[in-house]
Amino acid sequence: MKKLMTLALLLIAVPAFAHPGHDANPLQDGLLHPLTGLDHLLMLLGTGVLAALTGRSLALPLLTLGAMFGGALMGHLFGGVIGMEAMIIGSLLVAAAALLLPNRQVALALAMPLFALFHGWAHGIEASPGAFWVFSAGFVSVSGLLLLAGFAGGCLLRRHKGLQKAFGGGLLAGAAFVLAG
Repeated sequence: MKKLMTLALLLIAVPAFAHPGHDANPLQDGLLHPLTGLDHLLMLLGTGVLAALTGRSLALPLLTLGAMFGGALMGHLFGGVIGMEAMIIGSLLVAAAALLLPNRQVALALAMPLFALFHGWAHGIEASPGAFWVFSAGFVSVSGLLLLAGFAGGCLLRRHKGLQKAFGGGLLAGAAFVLAG
């Protein structure tokens, strides 16, 4: 119980993962952010891998991408929301759990679009109002490519249960790194 409470408190106290200051070159910043934001990178690759392992379809990555953009629009229009950072780190924990608990993969994978909504929400807040659309075009494009890369990686992992668990462990380690940062 103490460990669960400690984790819950850490998730509540996590500082914002957003990377503000996308005014100088919003397209470049949008293109680079999914590659330089570790939380974003791991969530996208993990979701792509889960899509390949669970349904062998691109429906999950497309739903995730749509939810991410919808969240960005909500963040742009309405500002911050309580629990956003916890949901962002939660996405990494759920993706890792799905890979480490194969009998729960489908159910956990289906939660990823919800988590992507909060990733997008953070991006909607961090983009300056005048640069929102250009920044969003960049981050959505590269996010889609990362989801596809994760899907391709997941196709390779289908026959290798040990590598699936190693990837899940890597996601878990990445979540711990993001929490520590």
